[in-house]
Amino acid sequence: SILKHMEASNSNLILNAQRHSDQLPTSSRNQIGRQQQHVPLATKKNKRRKKCHGNRKLQRFKKKCRKRGLTEEEIQKLINEYNHSNQDRNQTNNRKTNLQQNTTIEKMEVSNGLNDNINENDTTTSKSNKRKQQMTPSSSQRSTSRPSVKRMKRSKSSQITMTSLKSNFKLPIYLKAHPNLLFRTLRLLLKHTLKKKSERQFLHSRLQLLDQQCRLELRQNLWQSYLNLGTEKEVWPNVIVKMAKTDEHLVCQQFVQKHLNEMKIKYDQFTNELKTQLQSCPVTLLPLQSILDQHLKEFVQLQQKYLATKMQYQLSRYQDMITEIESFQILSSFPLTSDQQNTIDRLIHLQEKQVQFFENLLKLEARVSIDFLPRSFDELQDFIVVNDYFPLIKDNIAVEFKQNSYKIIQETKRTWLNTYVDAYENEIEKFEHQYEVELRQFGIANPSHACINNGTTTIVNAFLNYINRRINRMKEEIAYQKISVYRKKLLRVQRRLKSTNKTISVKPNVIVDLIGHPFTAAQLAYISRGPTHIRPNPSVFFPEKTLQKRIDREHDDTMKKLKKHMSNVTDLPKIPLTSPLYKSYSSQLRSYLSQSYMTLIPLIDQIRALRELKMIQSIRKKLKKLKLILRETDKSGVLHIGSAIDYERKAAEYRRTTGAYEELTSNPFSDIICQVTRLLNQLKSSNRIREWQRIKMMPIREKTELAYMYFIPKPHKKDTPLRPILNTIHAATKQISQFLDKLIRPLFDRFVRQTTFVDGADLLDQLQKYIQKGYFNSSTLFITFDITNLYTMLPQEESLVILAEFLRTHNCERINGLAIDTIVELARVVLQANAFVYNKKFYRQIIGGAMGSAFTLTLANIFMWKWERQTILPKLLSHELYGRYIDDVFFTCNQSEDKVKELLEAANKFHQNIKLEYKISKSVPFLDVYVENKNGILASSLYHKPSAEPTVVSFLSDHPRHVFRNVIQTALTRAIRYSSTFEIFNNERRAIRLMFLYNG
Repeated sequence: SILKHMEASNSNLILNAQRHSDQLPTSSRNQIGRQQQHVPLATKKNKRRKKCHGNRKLQRFKKKCRKRGLTEEEIQKLINEYNHSNQDRNQTNNRKTNLQQNTTIEKMEVSNGLNDNINENDTTTSKSNKRKQQMTPSSSQRSTSRPSVKRMKRSKSSQITMTSLKSNFKLPIYLKAHPNLLFRTLRLLLKHTLKKKSERQFLHSRLQLLDQQCRLELRQNLWQSYLNLGTEKEVWPNVIVKMAKTDEHLVCQQFVQKHLNEMKIKYDQFTNELKTQLQSCPVTLLPLQSILDQHLKEFVQLQQKYLATKMQYQLSRYQDMITEIESFQILSSFPLTSDQQNTIDRLIHLQEKQVQFFENLLKLEARVSIDFLPRSFDELQDFIVVNDYFPLIKDNIAVEFKQNSYKIIQETKRTWLNTYVDAYENEIEKFEHQYEVELRQFGIANPSHACINNGTTTIVNAFLNYINRRINRMKEEIAYQKISVYRKKLLRVQRRLKSTNKTISVKPNVIVDLIGHPFTAAQLAYISRGPTHIRPNPSVFFPEKTLQKRIDREHDDTMKKLKKHMSNVTDLPKIPLTSPLYKSYSSQLRSYLSQSYMTLIPLIDQIRALRELKMIQSIRKKLKKLKLILRETDKSGVLHIGSAIDYERKAAEYRRTTGAYEELTSNPFSDIICQVTRLLNQLKSSNRIREWQRIKMMPIREKTELAYMYFIPKPHKKDTPLRPILNTIHAATKQISQFLDKLIRPLFDRFVRQTTFVDGADLLDQLQKYIQKGYFNSSTLFITFDITNLYTMLPQEESLVILAEFLRTHNCERINGLAIDTIVELARVVLQANAFVYNKKFYRQIIGGAMGSAFTLTLANIFMWKWERQTILPKLLSHELYGRYIDDVFFTCNQSEDKVKELLEAANKFHQNIKLEYKISKSVPFLDVYVENKNGILASSLYHKPSAEPTVVSFLSDHPRHVFRNVIQTALTRAIRYSSTFEIFNNERRAIRLMFLYNG
């Protein structure tokens, strides 16, 4: 122990000496070096030596050679040949270096072994130069030594360098990003393989020249329009005045003319360069020379379409400016008094203040759209968030606590944001009101007899014409220029602060029900676009065979529907199937579909499509690797990510508590097919169904699959329970279920219309009739309730008995030739032959019907028809309003609340499978409408469930443009229909506006 202590103290002294050796004189450093020679052997052994891995570059070269099938002797021969040539080069360089510096440079040789041997006599070379001087043979030298035995991957040298021909020309995105996409598009356009590097280099250089020429041509057209309009109107755009540094008419005209001449010279230069470059066209592209430039120009014009649109917008802005100046000249032609001039200035000031608040509102909306709110919102988050307590008992408790706190902060931010927007809109309305009052007084003070232009234009009309054009121009400049620049600045600041500033978003986000997750911020933002999002151009990367199959499928489906429709028309002459018109239409349809599928899209859109495709693939890979499940939520409208283990635990708990499913020991697919087929054949043999009905309901074994179950989460409830869904799209009983649904649902809708609500608007209409009859007063109560798990708790045999009773009650002994007992037998097989697979196990549902089957909804409605006739309707007064939408019930009552509770408690105990959750109040929500009794006055508004997120189709989705217009129109129409006052509508309109900002 004493020796160890002495060795440790000596080593500490040496380390301290080394740390300060640079500050000592040379003699002191030499003395410390001599002391290091007497360090004990144990200290030297404890010092870790730096591990040397050899020449990595040489090792990689040897590895590639072995993959090509070369032996060790052949590999060493290549290395020796390269070293021999490299030694001569090094000797020449060494002579030149020795003349300048009196130092020697180490010469390295490669031994026959796997490791490098260094000449021990050379001691002046540092270790850092060891690998830099050891070079591997180049690809050209290796190819001359021995031909490749095995085909290697295409090296980077075979790819062209995406560089500009001119140093002052910045390559557009489609020419510098994703060269694979570029040449893939050119292959499809030119119908040529483009395998050779010379071909790709030639096309890339030619596209640069054509791109510059196309840009120049667009600018020429714009400036020529400037010249024509400026010469005629003697008004020049701001960009011309700024470049010419004057607003004199002749100077600006000469400047534009000179600039046009310069652009013409440049255009001619590009034309000559294109002709010169064409002489270096590869021989393999000579057959395409006649159509090459035409296709390339069309390709460039497609990529520069956005630039043409931008320049067209600039020209229209210039025309609007000319019109505004002309309207100002007309206003100035009036002999204005000092009072009139002061009034006009005050009106202009009010409009400009209104525009200023409009700009501030747009800036706030720009922040919302990119999810970068003002700093005060972050301070609000810091004020609300609680960091002192975070439960660590169970993971599910911790996740629930985290989700709840996130939801509270998010809703608070949205409320505050709504308040901000309301304040801006109030200021805008205030200035608008002042402007209208001042304008009305100005019109009264200036009668219409003071006119110019032959008595057609008054001073008020001239002012309105000028101020409207002026304000519209200012708003367009704000919306399309200032806000665009402001948004770009915000994005730069946001990217800089993104790593340090983690704020809670106001946008609808994916619900991650995990303690930790592997997804990046970009992946979570992509998933947060919602289940309705469609990635852009999903078919752009499909193989041509796949696209052709889609074309054939759509063509055949359209022709089949067309022939079926034309054979059943009654008001038009029927066209025989052998008519040549079908053949002509078929060829035109196929041509149109081929053009739609095969038309090239801009390369920018292809780059975005490829980026999102890779994003989706990476998300799927992580979900599969970590056994996570991505599902759409039950009512929130967003996506949910949970672990498969948690889903399985909750699914097992659901099966245990409901007892609606039993596990099977074998695959029931064949038994179900035989059961359904046997029943249909028996019914046909006894003439209880017709042949066309049997064919329509008969399952096709090749197209039939066993149903499977999946669950969707309910994150708005505690512990996120699951709702079971059966996918019966290919089930054996699907055809029977659809047949019965189309047969019986119209009858139910007709016979039970008086006690059924179609939607919220229907409820409001019924309430208005109730009010007109004089039954609505200040004491009227609204009662709503719903049934818990109606589909899965539906008793099967009892439901079939009620089905037969419903048909007999309404005198439907036979429906389309089917007797009641036949319908019941078909309904029984739909309920009982309800087997499915879940998690590689087979189950059968023994209680209720499949949530996902068409006939289950109709059967549940009929069961509720019987239940409400026995429990609620007999005890309600005849004049009270009662209605039901599936399992949601609404009715009015003028009795006391205690009597209503007695009624509901009795109904709750009437059937063991039917349990109610009710609410009694003067203000209740039902479906999507909120009704309130305000002292005998009905007030209504749009109802948003607390669990529902403000989600619509993301504007970034690849939906047709008319879908977004319809979404806006539908939202506003529903707000108008449900809002009882203008103030309520205005609040809803503001919420709709923010909702669209949240969704891009």
